[in-house]
Amino acid sequence: MQADELKQIFREGWTNSSVVQHRVERFIEGEFGFEPSFQAWQSILKHAIGDCNVASAVDMGTGPGTIAQFWAAMGIETTGVDFSATMLAAAQEVAKKKGLVINFVEGDAEQPPLEEGSFDLLSSRAVLFTLPHPGYAVARWVRLLRPGGLMVLIGEIPPDDPAKQKRAFRPAQGWKPDDTYREAMSQLPFREHTDQMLRVVMEAAGLIEIKNLQMEEVISAREAHDRLDPEYGVLQGNPYVLVGRRPD
Repeated sequence: MQADELKQIFREGWTNSSVVQHRVERFIEGEFGFEPSFQAWQSILKHAIGDCNVASAVDMGTGPGTIAQFWAAMGIETTGVDFSATMLAAAQEVAKKKGLVINFVEGDAEQPPLEEGSFDLLSSRAVLFTLPHPGYAVARWVRLLRPGGLMVLIGEIPPDDPAKQKRAFRPAQGWKPDDTYREAMSQLPFREHTDQMLRVVMEAAGLIEIKNLQMEEVISAREAHDRLDPEYGVLQGNPYVLVGRRPD
């Protein structure tokens, strides 16, 4: 399949109302609705910024505003980009409920409709594995940053243990990927990648001072969430946050 065909297949899935509601319930209300997890992620993301002066941020493949909400809550002028209009409508509703001001833009994460050199920070969570050309995407994202700007890439290495996979598996109700969708997913080059693979892509795109943040606080919060609410299906993999800087 060509890249445009793949994207159209994925767009149809990600605009499905059941999928959108699942993302809101699973992450906005579920993972980040658990206060220790919210606080842990907030701490990690503040650490990612460090002492850098960040006035503007863009979150690529923002979904229902999962990571964008954190930047906006820190007082950062925030933009969220997603190719699903349905997902962005949900993101607007989430932001309204939380009293956050976020500018949401419908667009392709591989070719974002944004001006180069416009942001102090760019983030993305669990998006690169869905793209036909993740390397091109990261290279283009670097150009959206101002000199010295930060890229914060967030992902999850899934567990090998079948028991852990089953424990975390909570599919969207009312939607099931068909054979065409599964075939499209099998063609994605970053479908199964590690943080170390992503680090190489970041280096190739010209980012410097790349660091892998410590995630013990997030993992501890997940374990607490799992004990309190085992039916929720807390993610069982190894989360990571990679931070790199565009050279001055």
